[in-house]
Amino acid sequence: MSTPDPPPKESFGQFVNRLTVLAALGSVTVLFLEPSPELSHLAQTVLRYAVTLWLGIVGVPHIARVAWKHRKRMGPWLIQLQQKIRNREWRLGPSPADISLSKLPNAEGVESMPSVPERGEPNHRPVVITSEQSVQSGHHALFPPNPRPYSSSTLLAEQASELIFNTVQLAGLKMEEPPEILSIDAGPTLQTISFRLPARLQLSDLVKKRDDLANHIGHDRSFAVTSSPFSSAAAFILPHTERAFVYMSDMTQDLKVFAQTAELPMVFGKDMLGKPILVDLAKLPHLLVAGATGSGKSVFINGLLTSLASTRSPEQVQFLLIDPKMVEFTMYTGLPHLISPPVTDPKRAALTLKKLVVEMEKRYKRFSEAGVRNLPQYNRNHPGDQMPYIVTVIDEYADLMVIARADVEETVQRLTQMGRAAGLHLILGTQRPSVDVVTGVIKSNLPSRVAFHLLSVYDFKTVMDTGGPHLLGGGDGICMLNGGGQKRFQSAAISADDDETTRYIEELKRYWRNELRLRKADPETAAATDSSLLALIDGEEANDSSEAGNEPVGPSASNIAPFDEWADQEEEEPLQLDESMYDQVIRLARKHKGVSGRLLQQALNIDYITAATFVEQLSREGKVAAEYDPETGLKPWLAVTKESDEELLLRIQRIICETKSTRSTDIQQALGIRKEKVLQLMGQLAQVGFLLPPTSTKGGYMLAWEEEQIQQFLAKEMR
Repeated sequence: MSTPDPPPKESFGQFVNRLTVLAALGSVTVLFLEPSPELSHLAQTVLRYAVTLWLGIVGVPHIARVAWKHRKRMGPWLIQLQQKIRNREWRLGPSPADISLSKLPNAEGVESMPSVPERGEPNHRPVVITSEQSVQSGHHALFPPNPRPYSSSTLLAEQASELIFNTVQLAGLKMEEPPEILSIDAGPTLQTISFRLPARLQLSDLVKKRDDLANHIGHDRSFAVTSSPFSSAAAFILPHTERAFVYMSDMTQDLKVFAQTAELPMVFGKDMLGKPILVDLAKLPHLLVAGATGSGKSVFINGLLTSLASTRSPEQVQFLLIDPKMVEFTMYTGLPHLISPPVTDPKRAALTLKKLVVEMEKRYKRFSEAGVRNLPQYNRNHPGDQMPYIVTVIDEYADLMVIARADVEETVQRLTQMGRAAGLHLILGTQRPSVDVVTGVIKSNLPSRVAFHLLSVYDFKTVMDTGGPHLLGGGDGICMLNGGGQKRFQSAAISADDDETTRYIEELKRYWRNELRLRKADPETAAATDSSLLALIDGEEANDSSEAGNEPVGPSASNIAPFDEWADQEEEEPLQLDESMYDQVIRLARKHKGVSGRLLQQALNIDYITAATFVEQLSREGKVAAEYDPETGLKPWLAVTKESDEELLLRIQRIICETKSTRSTDIQQALGIRKEKVLQLMGQLAQVGFLLPPTSTKGGYMLAWEEEQIQQFLAKEMR
């Protein structure tokens, strides 16, 4: 007969659970019967101790076991909670220092985003949005909400440890057990896993095996091995399999605070740790943006423009947009911040940049008369006569360099050197950052640069001067501000949906148009609008605005060039040149063996447009070269090339006979022609026996005539 199994032994947890439940039930029963105060106090004390004992011995351990069992499901939720805490998104309400982005600042302070009035509706007042309202809610939504603000592919510590252990072993390195994970820092694009290095494994060993590690880990693109802030540790940088989106709406709180102190606040995006990157363009003061097709360059530039347009009024900042591709900036047509509609003709763009130089010189003249040094100081001292910042954006700088290289390069160089104090800032974008486009002269004046995915490492080195990581495209970029170190980031977009982006910009245009109508209709601000800094938008701009509401977009300008001055110049008559001054220009060009606009300005005390016109005239007539000499900064004097080859041969013979020198460099300087032409003519003289041809690749021409022949030639020339 089999012996029955003994009953299972009661565990300590079960004993505590039974004891505390009985004590709690007994206490609740006593309290329900409403006994004497002394007995009620005793029952409450027993109940409190029973609940505390149950939580400490039974409840909390049980919850911990369940959480550990389902840790993989809870991982993404915990990461999102961590990111929210890091970005301060857990706050229930806005801090007193915050300024709601639904209140767009204008010249008179901060006003709420108004709805667009119906045609014929007089004195329509703005609808006030309270600070508690989210900028993403309601009819006046600005930036579209982000559908995927966090990545769901961030690894947990256990997963990361196992992944590193297997990868290192497959790469042929020794690791006896999974490493200790010290931290996992996840950003929108990348995650950095720091781990403790085991004994006999050095960081240099991992760096040498980088390609093998990348192959085994399955992330050949953008995988990196680097040092860690922890001691005796290394870090693997892995891209997310599912990247998070970075929208402008993610950084509205930071932008609102930053805009209180920055002159030209711009949103770049988020760094590798998910922290926002905001930059003041006035401190850069210019920016070079390079990126191949699909890299996110144009989206990044749109983010910069909308950052400025949503935080600064047209009286505070104005845009000059140059778009040779004719597709990137057309959606901004009608925005009152624009000085003119986007410029699409490369030839007209060169003239527009020259007009910008004229505007810069006018401002410097006003600064000199007012006794100030820069635009912020002038605006502080003249509150009733404010001048706006002017931000010029060129979306494809390489196209301008192909068509009007000489004029564009000189003008851009002038603006980058002197534009900061006058409040003129440039953002140059290009898909082809080759050395003939991003020249050394341009780079020396653009210490702030942004590079997205480029087609070759040589293009990246042209922009950043050094190598860098393999970028993933889609807004994954590197920034270098004011010549500092490289910093990787994910650029911010208005939206991944082009239709949402267009709707947002239309809302922004409607707001500023309505704001201008309100000022014009308000008698108290009528006088102020007469001296406004807005440009009078006419032509195709007026046609666009008439469709929107049959009302003018903005008042006339006083402190910047009127719209007509920036309009299409195709039908303009050529500038009449002063013949007496033109003779002085020719004499200066001969004296200096070249000419430039700056030389003529300084020597003749004329404006930049007139000087540039003289230089173009000399170039058209063939008196100077089409390109600038990078060493002298001048267009070399070439008027002597009008002489025939026979005349040039006689001049070369005379120079050689007088100087006894056959060096091509001396002859070139004496004649002022290209070296190739000089060598060609010297070859002809060798054929007729005047010179002896070189005997080696390093040798030069030698004089073949005797002294008697030389004297006879010189005597004949003197007669």
